[in-house]
Amino acid sequence: MSTSLILAAALVVQPFIASSAVMITPPLTVPAPSLPSGDVGYHEIMAGRPLAAIARIENSDLARAGDPLALINLGTAYKMVGRKDKAASLYRSAANSDERYDVQLANGRWVDSRRAATLAMAGLGRDEVLALR
Repeated sequence: MSTSLILAAALVVQPFIASSAVMITPPLTVPAPSLPSGDVGYHEIMAGRPLAAIARIENSDLARAGDPLALINLGTAYKMVGRKDKAASLYRSAANSDERYDVQLANGRWVDSRRAATLAMAGLGRDEVLALR
């Protein structure tokens, strides 16, 4: 059921419910902040240079601030060098972050940052690379 149908149903039902009813709204996300792709190691990951991606991301203010986009790409770079334990920890941090927004996958698709982190965790056992722009 789409979000708009759920919201519409809540609006239709509310007049018939006692005044103590609470309307539930879906969580809102916002687009990711506009950043040059290099700030999150995207180009290095896509070029197959995970050590360069790790260096770039770990030296950025974004990673130190716990930015989900940086954490996911950092996790991907660690996965590429065989550190799946470190990757899983970074993906979990991104999935549990209070900060959340829509991010663009390498294939152009837009998803919520928590969903992207969940996709990345699910792909830990596979060779695919999930990189965010």
